[in-house]
Amino acid sequence: MSSRGEKGVELQPVRVIEKIPVKYEHAVDQKTIRAEKIPTPDNLAVHPELGRGGMGRIHPAMDRNLLRPLALKRLDAELSKVPMYRDGFVAEAQMTGQLEHPNIVPVHELAISPKGVPYFTMKLVQGVGMDVWMNDPAHPPGSTKRLQDGLEIFLKVCDALAYAHYRGVIHRDLKSDNIMIAEFGQVYLMDWGLARLSKTRAASGEDSQMEAPGPVGTPAYMAPEQARGNPLDMDERSDIFGMGALLYEIVSGHTPYGVHRTVKSILAAAEAGKIVPLAEVTKGLDVSKRLAAIVERAIAPDPKDRFQTVLELQEDVRRFLRGGLYLPSEVFAPGTLIMREGDRGDTAYMIVSGHCRVFRKLADGEETLGTMEAGDVFGEMALLLDEPRAASVEAVDQVTALVLDKRTMAEGLGIEGWSSKLVRALAERFRNLEQQVRDSGIRRG
Repeated sequence: MSSRGEKGVELQPVRVIEKIPVKYEHAVDQKTIRAEKIPTPDNLAVHPELGRGGMGRIHPAMDRNLLRPLALKRLDAELSKVPMYRDGFVAEAQMTGQLEHPNIVPVHELAISPKGVPYFTMKLVQGVGMDVWMNDPAHPPGSTKRLQDGLEIFLKVCDALAYAHYRGVIHRDLKSDNIMIAEFGQVYLMDWGLARLSKTRAASGEDSQMEAPGPVGTPAYMAPEQARGNPLDMDERSDIFGMGALLYEIVSGHTPYGVHRTVKSILAAAEAGKIVPLAEVTKGLDVSKRLAAIVERAIAPDPKDRFQTVLELQEDVRRFLRGGLYLPSEVFAPGTLIMREGDRGDTAYMIVSGHCRVFRKLADGEETLGTMEAGDVFGEMALLLDEPRAASVEAVDQVTALVLDKRTMAEGLGIEGWSSKLVRALAERFRNLEQQVRDSGIRRG
C-alpha cells in the first residue's frame, strides 16, 4: 500500500493549526463519490483510490482534526449488499484492530456509511511492497544484500505472525505482496481479510466467511491443505508454509510450485504438494545447505513435517544469520592471481569449486608450495595480523570462492577480549615458525 508520488499523500513536516476541523477538500469528485458510494465521514478528506483487492478499495485520506494522513479501506459498494462479504469485511477490521503490534498496521476506526458501505481507517504506510523490493535489480537472487536484508525483514514478519498466532488469528494469505517495507525501515504484515480465528469463533459461527469451504489464499504461496479447501485442516502450520514460501522466494527469486499458465494448474500443484525442489531453481547460486534445509522443512507438504511454531522457524533463521553463513562469493577465471605475495590485505577466501596453485618467488624463479581445492582456505592470516601476504595464489581453472573480510569476521563471529588475544597469539606463533622455515632456505617438495 504505497502512497508515494502522485498516487498518495506525501509526508510533510509537522504543522500546528490551532482549530478543528481544518479546511481540507475531498480530492475525489462528487460524481465518483456518489457512483461508487465512497464513504466521506466529516473528519476526513478523501483522496483518489490508491489500490484494490478482491473486495476492498483503499483511499489515502487526511484527518481534518489531527492533520495526519491515513488510509480508508472500504468494501466494494455492490458487495456491501451481500451479508457474507459485509460481515467478512467487518471481521477483518475487528481482528486487525485487536492485533496491536509494531509490525501490524494499527486500525483507528470502523464504521458503516449512511449508504450502507462498511469502512475502516488505519495508518497510511509510506513504502513499497516486498514483491517490489525483491524485483529490484539492486537485490538479485544470490546476492548478499538480498539474503541478509531479506532475512532481517523475514524475522520481523515472524514477530507479527507469532503474536497473531498467540492471540488466536491465522493469516492464511502470506505472500510478498502483503508485506510492506516502510521508508524508515518499518515492516508491516498487511491484509488480514482471509484470516481465521483459532481460539474463538465468530458470532455467526459456521456461517461466517472465515469458515466457508474452498481454496483460501494466493495459489503460489498456498499450503496444500489451503488448496484442498477444508477450513478445519488449516491451522498455524498453514501460515508456516506461507512463510516458507516467502523464504523460498527470498533465496531463489521463485515460488515453490514453479511457473504455471493458469490458476487452475497452480491450484492442482498446490493441492498435490508438487513443490519444485529448491536445488533446481538455485543452480549457479551459492545457497547454504543449512538455509536450504530450513526452507525445505518450512514448505513440507505434510504439516507434521514442518516447523510446528513460527518461533521455531524464526529461531532457526536467526541462528543461521548469527552464524555468518551468508558470505559473498567471487568467481575467478583460470590464470587469475587471486592473492599476491608481499601485498597487504584484510580478506580470506574459501574455495567452493575449482583449484588453485600456491607459490612464492625465489631468486632463481618460483617455488610451488602446493595446490588447493574445494573446502580449502587461504589468506586467513590477514584477518588476524596486519602483515604482507606470505605467498601468491593463482586460479588453475575457474574458481568460485567465498570471501571473508575483517569487518565481517568481527561482526559475525564476535571475536574480542581474551578470545581475540588467544587467536592472535596462535597466529603469531604460526607466523614465526613459517619465517624460520623460510630463513633456513628449505624448499618444500
